[in-house]
Amino acid sequence: MKKLIWTDEMIETLRNLYPVETNSYTASVLGISEKSVNKKASELGIGKFAKSKWLERAEYIRCHFYDKSFAEIGKELGISKWSVSRIAGQIGLRRTDRETSHVSYRVRGELIRRERRRMIFGLEPLTNIKVVTNRDRIRLRSRLKAKGYVVSDERNVMYYPADLERQSRQESIGIKLGLKFKPLPAEEEVILATAI
Repeated sequence: MKKLIWTDEMIETLRNLYPVETNSYTASVLGISEKSVNKKASELGIGKFAKSKWLERAEYIRCHFYDKSFAEIGKELGISKWSVSRIAGQIGLRRTDRETSHVSYRVRGELIRRERRRMIFGLEPLTNIKVVTNRDRIRLRSRLKAKGYVVSDERNVMYYPADLERQSRQESIGIKLGLKFKPLPAEEEVILATAI
């Protein structure tokens, strides 16, 4: 096996790269094995410095660890939630079950509020979270559906077939709750409406 001879230029490159770059990158620049890089760095007493970007990320994670989710922190830093978890572990941060629950409840509450706003403005939901803005209206709509009313694609419109015995008392309650009642359109109109 041929012995590696280190030139002054190689040692200078090692001194510049080893503290701040990965061993594989340093080895590729020098054109030698990672084992040789580690051995020579150890002989010369060259250690690793933490990269400044890593330190910035670690500091951000330390500041927001107990009030933001890993996904939120990762989004802010431009890294995955798994990377956030790994860095948090490296700097010794741990959450108790109570702290984890606190963050989860806050995130879920924000998701629900966002979905409610989207529902109010008639936008499609972004998640599968069921958002109930008016429980009384939802229950009444369910009861009327069981009695033969047809629920429209528009959430606040209910159709009644021509042969249905209408529930005037429940309809008046429904109107107060924001429901609209319309006669069921003819079959052709329904097909045209869905085609458009």
